Amino acid sequence: MSCKEHFMYREAVEGPEAVRRTVTVCKDAVEVVAEALREARVKRGFVVGSGTSFHASLYLQYLLNRYTDLHVTAIPASEFRAWRPTRGTYLVIGFSQSGESSDVVEAIREAKRLGALTICITNTPGSTLTRLAEYSIVTRAGEEKAVTATKTFDVQLAASVMITRAILGEGYGDLLSAAMAATRVVEREDLLRELASKLRETGSTFILGRGATYPVALEFALKLKEASMIHAEGFAVREFLHGPLQLVDESTPLYVLIGSRSSYEESRVGLERIKSYKPNWVYIGPSTPKLGELFSEVVEVEDVGEDVAVLPIVKAAQLIAYYASIARGLNPDKPTKLSKVVKYS
Repeated sequence: MSCKEHFMYREAVEGPEAVRRTVTVCKDAVEVVAEALREARVKRGFVVGSGTSFHASLYLQYLLNRYTDLHVTAIPASEFRAWRPTRGTYLVIGFSQSGESSDVVEAIREAKRLGALTICITNTPGSTLTRLAEYSIVTRAGEEKAVTATKTFDVQLAASVMITRAILGEGYGDLLSAAMAATRVVEREDLLRELASKLRETGSTFILGRGATYPVALEFALKLKEASMIHAEGFAVREFLHGPLQLVDESTPLYVLIGSRSSYEESRVGLERIKSYKPNWVYIGPSTPKLGELFSEVVEVEDVGEDVAVLPIVKAAQLIAYYASIARGLNPDKPTKLSKVVKYS
């Protein structure tokens, strides 16, 4: 099978167009959800998801907590029963591409039983989650067949930006610029293949992010685990200095995902410390001076703004994981121990 016949590749490439469709089609549903959140008497709650959808939950947590008067905590959906408050009222937002994940469905069902405002973001109309939740947003990625999620994560990120901006009464046209930037990343196939080929014999790697790109670092690590069978871990840049740095040497592949020049400058002291151990590392993000002096390789993306830079950055991550899978002789569409939807009954 040639590279471009795999579902993971085709679906990753479809991601930018899926974002554009979601921005166009989901405006009304987003406005309804934003109005519900603005008018909600409760201003605290949880965002839940599993796997890739949990990483989308972390991204929405970042946006809502930074820009609105809502305060939410992102937790794995399977942990909701253990974390739910025993007092007070709250809201719960659930992410699930299928709308059928048992852990997310159970979390929303339990939240509804306890009287919480419930909202779901899913890619599947008519799914269990859309029937359970009080409000729902159905993204427009189209069917995703690969077990390794790509375009459905893209639209979860887009929906998160749309919700946050709608609460604030602001536009989100920059999502379209970010989608175009992601398309241009796809066109850099030769560079992404070359980087992936260096992971052919790798047993372990680390992915670092900051702010908006921290959830993307976790997602990149998950894609490397799922598609490429590489042990990978994601960390915040400077958090990496608190222990994991001990594992770095000249043979360590390491990726740094940065969304803006300001984030790069705020991370620089940590990056220079890591550099002293001579890792074999790659920068993915917008251009900033002297990148070539610090990093082994650079994947430059357009400077579209820190919050939406996640779209071109995650596109590079998805495709590197895909090409690494091919280089290692694997089938990225069907990891041997995983299924598209985790259901317990």
